[in-house]
Amino acid sequence: MEKPVHLLVQIQEIQCDSKIGKSRHFIAADRKEKYSKRLGIAVILIGVFIGSTFIKFMGDKEVQNILLASLGFLSASLAAIQTFFNFSKDVENHRKIGNFYLDIARDCDNLLSKYKDHFLGKDECQEKFEGILARYKTANKEEEVCPNSDRDFKKAYQKNKENKERLRSLKNETIYKEV
Repeated sequence: MEKPVHLLVQIQEIQCDSKIGKSRHFIAADRKEKYSKRLGIAVILIGVFIGSTFIKFMGDKEVQNILLASLGFLSASLAAIQTFFNFSKDVENHRKIGNFYLDIARDCDNLLSKYKDHFLGKDECQEKFEGILARYKTANKEEEVCPNSDRDFKKAYQKNKENKERLRSLKNETIYKEV
């Protein structure tokens, strides 16, 4: 049986790109979760401080009033920032897309294994790959609601750099080998 070299490289590429997508979105989710927690903790601590009797021991009434007003403004501002950026929704979206990419990477791995173990022929492998490719394209469209920063991408790429470069080399080898 003839090996579908180009197809196998394509499957590995989608697998690698899906791993990068997964990492990219989990990195973004972790970053935004940190922002959310830091803002939330700051709001809580300021609220506790305002509600405590500690302020009553700070100078005269005018200083107390200025301090209370300033801390109240700061607390409300931080809460508004947290609400405006809606970090919890972003975290949820990034994790959802990250898991979508993870499923695609696993499906690629499973497809490669089934082909290599001769459970699937070339045509069946191609057909299943078309389904995976369609899901990959869907994941790419769905991720538009939760874009990544350049830093997220660079960190994710670094985790998969060796594999990605190996696949580029392999792809170039197979494409130009037949020409």
